[in-house]
Amino acid sequence: MNDNLNPQHEKAKKILKIAGAIALCIGLIFAVIGFVDFFKSASSSEKPKLFFFLFIGLPLMSFGGMMLAFGFHRELMRYTKNESVPVINEAGKEITPAVKDIAAAVKNASEEKKTVKCPFCNAETDADGKFCSSCGKQIADVICPSCGEKNPADGNFCKNCGEKLK
Repeated sequence: MNDNLNPQHEKAKKILKIAGAIALCIGLIFAVIGFVDFFKSASSSEKPKLFFFLFIGLPLMSFGGMMLAFGFHRELMRYTKNESVPVINEAGKEITPAVKDIAAAVKNASEEKKTVKCPFCNAETDADGKFCSSCGKQIADVICPSCGEKNPADGNFCKNCGEKLK
């Protein structure tokens, strides 16, 4: 259980566990004495004499609880892990089909051929092609031979310099 702990660490944990339990018990005794005295005096006309015990007992209880938490930290974390991991695994099994469906949809979308409408005949044609598969006219952008400007395929003159494109 405590495979990788060195002896000094084990000793420190043991001290924390013992000192924490003692501090918690002493703090509880002081707090009970302080509360009993306070409620006794509330029912009578006397002033509480041992009320200050609460100011010793409550912080001592908190300090003892913190020491116990540090002393049992590994055990608490192991318990939390053992409670959480099965739930996480179960959730993973439940969402696996949805993740597979999403991955398949993305794969199918990336494999589909992209098409565009030809500006001349409105036929669907391959977006990667330079010419329409239906009417044979050029659908890819035309580069102006004079200035190098990119122009739409259906243009007759360069939009930058005015030279004839075809």
